[in-house]
Amino acid sequence: MISIIIPTLNEEKYLEDTFKSLAKLGDLPHEIIISDGGSTDHTLDIVKRYNAKIVIWDKPGVRQTFGQAKNAGAAAATGEYLLFMDADVVLKNPRLDLEIILQKFEHEPMLGALSVPLKVRPEYAELRDYFFIEPLNWWYLISNNIFNFATASGEFQMFRADLFRKAGGFNETLIAGEDNDVFHRMSKVGKFTIFAGVYAYHSCRRPHKIGWFKLYLMWAKNGLSVTFRDKAAYKEWTVVR
Repeated sequence: MISIIIPTLNEEKYLEDTFKSLAKLGDLPHEIIISDGGSTDHTLDIVKRYNAKIVIWDKPGVRQTFGQAKNAGAAAATGEYLLFMDADVVLKNPRLDLEIILQKFEHEPMLGALSVPLKVRPEYAELRDYFFIEPLNWWYLISNNIFNFATASGEFQMFRADLFRKAGGFNETLIAGEDNDVFHRMSKVGKFTIFAGVYAYHSCRRPHKIGWFKLYLMWAKNGLSVTFRDKAAYKEWTVVR
């Protein structure tokens, strides 16, 4: 079974579409776990309509880190596989895509985790996105699958649950960069890869708000800081909704 874990914080704009996409999984064994960091909009009302599990952050007024949100969802999970998805991510063919990914895991016993290339959801796409996403996809593909850097974006991440827990889960102290950190540690207990057979479609809300060039620089700065200093380069990662 796949445990699909979605961290949320005021995601009413996107979450309904995500649930509608996941509804197409049909009888493929899965559970959906929402790990909410204190939403004040209609996020939880949407979750209740779809009968998903809810894990709620128990420290009101304290900003939950991405690592804390993801680990809380993982703690409630019962599946053999853990799939962490952003709330604005959808799959083009959810059942077929996850069946293909499961086959990838089954055929490669040493595979502990994978991520997939990204595409922009058509309803949010801007022309500039295509000039930045494809180079990003190629960077992750080459740096991981050829040079074994164990780095990836965090929109879509799937793990074998036992190896995820063996690696210690996400670093809850990191404000950002927890995805790269966990992939690096996962690579020590199992193989990590970028699987190009499936795409994750997301809204691109952060680069649209911040700008691609600025975001590239922020990612680079934070990635280097996490790699060489074991700490994020920023005290806060701005919420973009």
